[in-house]
Amino acid sequence: MATTKLLATHNVCDNIKKAIVKARDNICVLNQEISLDNGVMYAKDIANNEFYLLSKDTMESIAKLSKELEINRYLFELEKEIYKSAPIDFDDVWCIALKEIKNYKKEPKEIAKSIKKRYPYLFLTFDNPLKNIEI
Repeated sequence: MATTKLLATHNVCDNIKKAIVKARDNICVLNQEISLDNGVMYAKDIANNEFYLLSKDTMESIAKLSKELEINRYLFELEKEIYKSAPIDFDDVWCIALKEIKNYKKEPKEIAKSIKKRYPYLFLTFDNPLKNIEI
């Protein structure tokens, strides 16, 4: 059974660090072609790959925006799972869900399922009236 991986489980900073290390390994084969264009310094290696040198502030803002994107995606997945559970009042369920989130580690599906189990009166239930009839 395939399981979805949350973006929250991937550490964006680690991915950026890996990319920097990979780029650092390729720096030794750089040509002398280094340019400063629009305030961004970049260089090309022998294979014509471009490497950019960014300021610390720029990298911090990229990391911050990446983290915000990660959180927004997680919250969107949680919102979808809550709507799939057919809540009577979405805002009530959403408040409970936000209180249950701890470091965005839990699967949104698990959170919606546990809320529905503990607070069944917040959700619509469609019972099959024909299931108790014997034929």
